[in-house]
Amino acid sequence: MKSDRELMAAIGQHDAQALTELYDRYGHRVYSLALFIVRENQLAQEVTQDTFMRVWLSAAQYRFEPGHLAPWLLTIARHLAIDRWRQERRQPPRATAIGHFDAQRVNHLAADDPPLAQDLRPLLDDLPIEQRAVIVLAYYQGMSQREIAEHLRLPLGTVKSRLRLAMQKLREAWLVTTTDPNR
Repeated sequence: MKSDRELMAAIGQHDAQALTELYDRYGHRVYSLALFIVRENQLAQEVTQDTFMRVWLSAAQYRFEPGHLAPWLLTIARHLAIDRWRQERRQPPRATAIGHFDAQRVNHLAADDPPLAQDLRPLLDDLPIEQRAVIVLAYYQGMSQREIAEHLRLPLGTVKSRLRLAMQKLREAWLVTTTDPNR
């Protein structure tokens, strides 16, 4: 089995078999995230296909860092899924309140992909509720920072600060999780 680094290098050389291996490794995660956002099987399949097409087209420019390939793929998928929602003129569902972020939807995403459940859910649980809420609204419900500010009735600067702090904490925790062999 090739490493992620080897797969990306091979894809950069237009090795279709390497792209197939990458899809086999990460396709379910990408699809699960896309389905979580767009809520339609056909659209999620299209987003997944578009994600791997983007990888195919940009693999030669990708600079590999350990532990960053999966988040990079999921970021591409997230952006494509949100764009697809907007093209379809659909609005992503909104969270009900800051005190009760939509844990059921995050659990649903995690349940679709056991490795994601093991990695993502505990990291989200460790965030303060205010930071967790802006992460869920931004990354799982596709809201812009301005929409989050309006929805939560907070100043835009507060939303930006909470999102930045949450992302820093998640990034640090993710690196510890993915690089610590004892975890």
